[in-house]
Amino acid sequence: MVADINKELDTAHLKQVYGDDANIMSLIFDAFVSDSYVRWVELKNVLTVNDLKEAANIVHGLKPSFPMAGMTWLKPKVEEFERQIKASAPLETLWNHYNTIDEELTRLIPILIAEAERLGKL
Repeated sequence: MVADINKELDTAHLKQVYGDDANIMSLIFDAFVSDSYVRWVELKNVLTVNDLKEAANIVHGLKPSFPMAGMTWLKPKVEEFERQIKASAPLETLWNHYNTIDEELTRLIPILIAEAERLGKL
Protein backbone atom coordinates (compact mmCIF):
# COMPACT_ATOMS: atom_id res chain seq x y z
CA MET A 1 0.00 0.00 0.00
CA VAL A 2 2.74 2.48 0.89
CA ALA A 3 4.27 1.67 -2.46
CA ASP A 4 1.16 3.19 -4.03
CA ILE A 5 1.56 6.53 -2.23
CA ASN A 6 2.60 9.48 -4.33
CA LYS A 7 6.38 9.43 -4.74
CA GLU A 8 6.56 13.14 -3.90
CA LEU A 9 6.30 11.97 -0.29
CA ASP A 10 8.97 9.99 1.57
CA THR A 11 7.38 6.57 1.16
CA ALA A 12 10.28 4.77 2.87
CA HIS A 13 9.78 6.88 5.99
CA LEU A 14 6.01 6.43 5.90
CA LYS A 15 6.44 2.66 5.59
CA GLN A 16 8.87 2.61 8.51
CA VAL A 17 6.58 4.65 10.76
CA TYR A 18 3.09 3.44 9.77
CA GLY A 19 3.66 0.14 7.99
CA ASP A 20 0.72 -0.44 5.67
CA ASP A 21 -1.88 1.21 7.93
CA ALA A 22 -3.86 3.21 5.37
CA ASN A 23 -6.24 4.54 8.00
CA ILE A 24 -3.56 6.12 10.18
CA MET A 25 -1.82 7.63 7.14
CA SER A 26 -5.12 9.09 5.99
CA LEU A 27 -5.64 10.62 9.43
CA ILE A 28 -2.10 12.00 9.57
CA PHE A 29 -2.32 13.56 6.11
CA ASP A 30 -5.73 15.03 6.90
CA ALA A 31 -4.46 16.41 10.23
CA PHE A 32 -1.50 18.04 8.49
CA VAL A 33 -3.79 19.77 6.02
CA SER A 34 -6.45 20.81 8.53
CA ASP A 35 -4.17 21.76 11.43
CA SER A 36 -0.47 22.10 10.64
CA TYR A 37 -0.95 23.78 7.29
CA VAL A 38 -3.52 26.16 8.77
CA ARG A 39 -0.97 27.14 11.44
CA TRP A 40 1.67 27.52 8.72
CA VAL A 41 -0.59 29.96 6.86
CA GLU A 42 -1.28 31.83 10.13
CA LEU A 43 2.48 32.16 10.56
CA LYS A 44 2.44 34.54 7.61
CA ASN A 45 0.29 36.97 9.61
CA VAL A 46 2.57 36.62 12.63
CA LEU A 47 5.61 37.41 10.50
CA THR A 48 3.80 40.35 8.94
CA VAL A 49 3.46 41.99 12.37
CA ASN A 50 7.06 40.99 13.22
CA ASP A 51 6.08 38.91 16.27
CA LEU A 52 9.19 36.75 16.28
CA LYS A 53 8.45 35.16 19.65
CA GLU A 54 5.10 33.82 18.41
CA ALA A 55 6.62 32.90 15.05
CA ALA A 56 9.28 30.81 16.81
CA ASN A 57 6.59 29.11 18.91
CA ILE A 58 4.52 28.24 15.85
CA VAL A 59 7.49 26.92 13.87
CA HIS A 60 8.74 24.92 16.84
CA GLY A 61 5.33 23.27 17.21
CA LEU A 62 5.15 22.46 13.51
CA LYS A 63 8.55 20.76 13.16
CA PRO A 64 7.44 17.20 13.96
CA SER A 65 4.44 17.35 11.65
CA PHE A 66 6.52 17.51 8.47
CA PRO A 67 8.18 14.09 8.75
CA MET A 68 4.99 12.61 10.20
CA ALA A 69 3.25 13.52 6.94
CA GLY A 70 6.04 12.15 4.76
CA MET A 71 7.88 15.42 4.10
CA THR A 72 11.12 14.51 5.85
CA TRP A 73 13.30 16.79 3.70
CA LEU A 74 11.37 19.84 4.94
CA LYS A 75 12.17 19.31 8.62
CA PRO A 76 15.78 20.57 8.34
CA LYS A 77 14.52 23.61 6.43
CA VAL A 78 11.95 24.28 9.14
CA GLU A 79 14.61 23.81 11.84
CA GLU A 80 16.86 26.32 10.09
CA PHE A 81 13.91 28.70 9.76
CA GLU A 82 13.32 28.40 13.52
CA ARG A 83 17.01 29.15 14.20
CA GLN A 84 16.82 32.21 11.97
CA ILE A 85 13.71 33.47 13.75
CA LYS A 86 15.28 32.96 17.18
CA ALA A 87 18.42 34.77 16.01
CA SER A 88 16.26 37.72 14.86
CA ALA A 89 17.52 37.43 11.30
CA PRO A 90 16.54 40.27 8.98
CA LEU A 91 12.90 40.11 7.93
CA GLU A 92 13.90 39.72 4.28
CA THR A 93 15.83 36.57 5.21
CA LEU A 94 12.87 35.23 7.19
CA TRP A 95 10.45 35.93 4.36
CA ASN A 96 12.73 34.25 1.84
CA HIS A 97 12.91 31.16 4.02
CA TYR A 98 9.15 31.17 4.63
CA ASN A 99 8.43 31.51 0.92
CA THR A 100 10.82 28.69 -0.01
CA ILE A 101 9.05 26.27 2.34
CA ASP A 102 5.65 27.65 1.38
CA GLU A 103 6.27 26.97 -2.32
CA GLU A 104 6.93 23.30 -1.54
CA LEU A 105 3.86 23.11 0.69
CA THR A 106 1.69 24.70 -1.99
CA ARG A 107 2.76 21.90 -4.31
CA LEU A 108 2.37 19.14 -1.70
CA ILE A 109 -0.94 20.06 -0.05
CA PRO A 110 -3.06 18.81 -3.00
CA ILE A 111 -1.09 15.54 -2.88
CA LEU A 112 -1.76 15.14 0.85
CA ILE A 113 -5.45 15.88 0.33
CA ALA A 114 -5.72 13.33 -2.48
CA GLU A 115 -3.80 10.69 -0.54
CA ALA A 116 -5.86 11.24 2.63
CA GLU A 117 -9.06 10.80 0.64
CA ARG A 118 -7.82 7.76 -1.27
CA LEU A 119 -6.37 6.01 1.77
CA GLY A 120 -9.48 6.79 3.81
CA LYS A 121 -11.53 4.73 1.35
CA LEU A 122 -9.37 1.61 1.64
